[in-house]
Amino acid sequence: MSNGGYRLADNKFADLTNEEFRAKMLGFGRPPPHGRATGHTTTPGTVACIGSGLGRRYSDELPKSVDWREKGAVAPVKNQGECGSCWAFSAVAAIEGINQIKNGKLVSLSEQELVDCDTKAIGCAGGYMSWAFEFVMNNSGLTTERNYPYQGMNGACQTPKLKESAVSISGYVNVTASSEPDLLRAAAAQPVSVAVDAGSFVWQLYGGGVFTGPCTADLNHGVTVVGYGETQRDTDGDGTGVPGQKYWIVKNSWGPEWGDAGYILMQREASVASGLCGIALLPSYPVM
Repeated sequence: MSNGGYRLADNKFADLTNEEFRAKMLGFGRPPPHGRATGHTTTPGTVACIGSGLGRRYSDELPKSVDWREKGAVAPVKNQGECGSCWAFSAVAAIEGINQIKNGKLVSLSEQELVDCDTKAIGCAGGYMSWAFEFVMNNSGLTTERNYPYQGMNGACQTPKLKESAVSISGYVNVTASSEPDLLRAAAAQPVSVAVDAGSFVWQLYGGGVFTGPCTADLNHGVTVVGYGETQRDTDGDGTGVPGQKYWIVKNSWGPEWGDAGYILMQREASVASGLCGIALLPSYPVM
């Protein structure tokens, strides 16, 4: 079924009410205002904002399209299961991406380590990507998925494995809020963690094409922008797609059975400052 240029699918969530879906699959909560950088470094040496000097590495002329999957910087789509650990999957995908870009190796990292051991977060009950980045910084890295596999539930922290880190980061950057141009510059350089409103029925049943809503800016789900582009043809295959439509390539953590092989294309340059579904409100990315 088409819905204004994108397709809805009879997917694995089709038998759930929207209330059941929201309770099972969403795990991001908006942090308090004082916890968000607003143009200044909040923790010297670890957190910065685009525009504070780091932004100089971005060229004024950006590529028309970027897909970090094609560059080998995106691991296969994972599945958080019925655990509100989206925040961990979003952060891990961003760290996996920058590690591949910097070191040439795509290493699948452990979301379960964050779920079990990040005491700022509350595991399957939710957390924030910034907390995940801080945990990785403070614990000298993150171990591999193979060493600390995902269980889809809260567990006791396997403390010895904290010493077996595979990838570390030196800090993270908060992209200027409500600025899709700054998010674009960031996504041109590496995968970026973002939060969105994914609680609508159309998000639940999304099956392909460029998603245009409806949705709100009430953030409840962590995902990862892994590129951007512009449609050259009918993207959902039924004659309703719009050529020339700009979009974000967003990696989700609901398995490859959902959406477009686990991804969603979200309208870029929507007519709201926050971006479609609030995608431009809380972007951040790790640095090495």
